[in-house]
Amino acid sequence: MRPIVLIATNFAREQRWPLFFLLLWVVGWATFGIFADPRSGPDDALMIFRQLAVYSVTFGLFFGSSAIHSDQRSRRILAVLSKGISRGQYVAGLLAGIALVLGIFCFCMGFTASWLLGRYGFSESAMWFGMLALWTVCTLTASLTLLLSTFLPPLFAAIGAGVLAGIPALLALRGDTFSKYVIPVHGLLEPLIGADFAESWNASIGLVLLAWIEVAVFSLGAAWIFSRRDLSVSVE
Repeated sequence: MRPIVLIATNFAREQRWPLFFLLLWVVGWATFGIFADPRSGPDDALMIFRQLAVYSVTFGLFFGSSAIHSDQRSRRILAVLSKGISRGQYVAGLLAGIALVLGIFCFCMGFTASWLLGRYGFSESAMWFGMLALWTVCTLTASLTLLLSTFLPPLFAAIGAGVLAGIPALLALRGDTFSKYVIPVHGLLEPLIGADFAESWNASIGLVLLAWIEVAVFSLGAAWIFSRRDLSVSVE
């Protein structure tokens, strides 16, 4: 467990600048809330809230696609594995680090939303459950991209994850109820993106649990594939 924690904290420390710019968006959102027009402020604040949710998922794809490749390119991965750390622990540490970075962002976003949207009447309990769903989606997409990055270049891993997560979402939009349970990105994001001040929305804890099961499956698959890769080949 200790190697996983060390790898996760090291990854989070290396991603401090991307996290810093992510948090700058949250600060800008809070600043907007202070000076916003009271008549249009609630709708505009909610629109920014939805945009930040989409950005966080995009960063999950970015972190998942580049994590292994960056370490392999710099040869740091060989130094890490030479210390007796298994490849499964290495993959788990990277995914935990990604979840930590995105968890910090989701928490700060939720804290700001509880103040900014809460004063306009947005349900605070629904909002925090939405943050749990958003963090789950970010980790799910990152784990899927991490799996693909074990045998694909970063760009193709990100595109592949987008396609694999997007197809069930498109099918769900066309009315296929089963599709939202296949990589449930759409099922978890839909209540959050469609939320407004007039109606409360019902989020499913079952979808959250299903998503975390899929995170475990994807991470185990990534560890299995990665354990069979030859790391002595240079990456350009």
